[in-house]
Amino acid sequence: VDTVGLTAWAPRLHAVLTADTDPLALIERRARPQDRPAVPDWLTEGAVVGIQGGTEKVRSVVEDLTAEGAALSAVWLQDWTGARKADLGDRLWWTWQLDEQRYPGWDQLVSDLDDQGIRVLTYVNTWLVDAAEKDDETRNLYTEAADAGYLVLDPDGSVYELDQGGFDAALVDLTNPDARGWYADVIATEVLRAGAAGFMADFGEGLPFDARLAEGEPAVEHNRWPLLWAQTARDACERAGQPDCLTWFRTGSGGMAEYAPMFWNGDQIVTYSPQDGLASALLGTFNAGVSGWHLTHSDIGGYVSVDAIVRDYVRSPELNRRWAEMEAFGVMMRTHESNRPADNEQVYDTERTRADFARMTRLFAALAPYRADVVAEAVETGVPALRHTWLQYPGSAAAQSDTQFFLGSSVLVAPVLAEGRDSVEVSFPPGEWVHLL
Repeated sequence: VDTVGLTAWAPRLHAVLTADTDPLALIERRARPQDRPAVPDWLTEGAVVGIQGGTEKVRSVVEDLTAEGAALSAVWLQDWTGARKADLGDRLWWTWQLDEQRYPGWDQLVSDLDDQGIRVLTYVNTWLVDAAEKDDETRNLYTEAADAGYLVLDPDGSVYELDQGGFDAALVDLTNPDARGWYADVIATEVLRAGAAGFMADFGEGLPFDARLAEGEPAVEHNRWPLLWAQTARDACERAGQPDCLTWFRTGSGGMAEYAPMFWNGDQIVTYSPQDGLASALLGTFNAGVSGWHLTHSDIGGYVSVDAIVRDYVRSPELNRRWAEMEAFGVMMRTHESNRPADNEQVYDTERTRADFARMTRLFAALAPYRADVVAEAVETGVPALRHTWLQYPGSAAAQSDTQFFLGSSVLVAPVLAEGRDSVEVSFPPGEWVHLL
């Protein structure tokens, strides 16, 4: 194209234009000056299994998977703060305190898992709900923030309550330095000091354009919000004395890679679709890689499961297997139970699903030495770890394919992205290629 259009929601724009004949060199020239936090070594050595349901459920799943020979680096317990039913399915209590009724003996659980080399990861986002609705919290963060003036306000000056699909929540005003510091302390004390090695740092979008903020115009701050959220999460890790804690994000803005160790591709529907399923996760990874997201992964199995009347979207064991195969050649191998766990096949449900998943985790672990070098290069240079063939072999016939990718510079992967298929067509770049397996 000869022209590119750009709209800026600001009176001024600072732009830097970079050019190069080599696409990888172009990305590196743009990204290298920025510092990026390293990811912990353990992350690339085993899978992160998403589990919900409480202490005994976690122990049972871990026992079943390890008995099958699965290589696990962590469990991801997003319901650590409690579960609730909502319009979209199984949701969480955004009160950011340990639900001791759901997870009795939490400290012992964390300790026992640590003895097996398995870390605990949790979940937190930018929203707060009134803990009075749950009625079993010792600390109500919502009222604390409201009383201190730390919440985003609506045009009338009241707390801006926004519908989350069956319940209301309010945003912490991240334009207020005092609010950011308060929230970083909350995460440090309530989340990380509960034994977590990190957390999914969800959301980062959703600031209303008519909001009243402590600083700035909402139309401008809307796009800066993910950066403010990443800075808050990084600050929380520092305050907790865990500078290497793992956080991962699904929204981004300029400069964010300096504070975000890992990204993920958001909430795909539980299908193979290139619009919003397995195939779309790969396309999203390609776009992310040239946009400054150097380390990106996706939820194995997808997340969104809905009964749309004409079709009930639930995932199959085959979809779980295919998604796990793709992520086995990624940088973070993490499963998600979906928003309707009871209706969707889980990787730990049956002997067959456990065996299939365990095999892929062992493959993921076997690639750890190579992956460690790839990840280190991505952190140092900003060049994405997962690459479109065009980045690695520009100008080749293989560069035209959107259904294969490179892990680093040497491993070419052609995942199965369609239901019922047992083979794919691969376009090889120039050179001699050896089957890895």
